[in-house]
Amino acid sequence: MASSSIVMKVENGQSSLSSSSKKRERRATTIIALPQSRPHQPKERSPLTLATLKAVNERAKKRGKRTSLAVSVRHFDNTDINYDWLLPGWVAEERYVPSGRKGLGRIYKYYYDPTGHMYYSKREVLFAWRKMNIICLDP
Repeated sequence: MASSSIVMKVENGQSSLSSSSKKRERRATTIIALPQSRPHQPKERSPLTLATLKAVNERAKKRGKRTSLAVSVRHFDNTDINYDWLLPGWVAEERYVPSGRKGLGRIYKYYYDPTGHMYYSKREVLFAWRKMNIICLDP
């Protein structure tokens, strides 16, 4: 398996990824090869997460498909670094909705409990945990 790499140009301590740097003075350049990140590999999900995703998908089928084809949806659980605050069985969903010509868009975040109930913010999740008498020490 051949490994690919990104070539990066370093000029006097400052780095740039462009090869056509227009400067008045010529400076010594050094080429550094950086290893490219590996493609995203699907990770193993816990049985609680799979059960929650099943409940979420069943609710989505009941509502009918209301999302556009351009919208991309990703699910995360408490094993992901940005969502390590979630309890086991809770799932975070990120929906990327593109807008405009340059591909800029917005990311909407939703959170689901193990029954499939949707929460619209982290604040709502923490409030629900407080209401369920689940103590949250470090939000």
